[in-house]
Amino acid sequence: MASMDLTQAACSDTATVLAALGTLRSGLTSSEALDRLRTHGPNAVRGHSTHAIEVLLRQLKSPLLILLVAAAATSAVVGERTDAAIIIAIMGMSIGLGFANEYRAERAVDALHARIRHTAVTLRDGRASDVDVTNLVPGDIVHLDVGDVVPADCGSSRSMRSSATKPC
Repeated sequence: MASMDLTQAACSDTATVLAALGTLRSGLTSSEALDRLRTHGPNAVRGHSTHAIEVLLRQLKSPLLILLVAAAATSAVVGERTDAAIIIAIMGMSIGLGFANEYRAERAVDALHARIRHTAVTLRDGRASDVDVTNLVPGDIVHLDVGDVVPADCGSSRSMRSSATKPC
């Protein structure tokens, strides 16, 4: 499978592009697609997962928190221990509430992301079929209609490389 940039593909005839991608007008066979999936891996970016420690560390980096620590320290130094205790209590509540809200929101986003599945109409074994976008491989022929979500790497570095925007 030869590498071809997008400009070359746009200026080439269909047969040349298909040959460069190692595919036919009828698309890949299921076995070819499976071999390419094993070779290139799934068409997906690494997932994001929520870690409580990371969320807590983001809460502790707050500029407001630094200001409250300085106010509590100043109050303690000048002998206003009650004020220092109140400020520390406010800090604790702020960190706790911020952590709880952000952690819960991140877990909800993770759950939503896990449920979303995108498919693309792809020619496999000579017929159109819905294929999960994570199973797309270099050489797949994807049918796009107006309003379709375009799989992000159609024509990307795994199949064609974009290096120029010159017209033919």
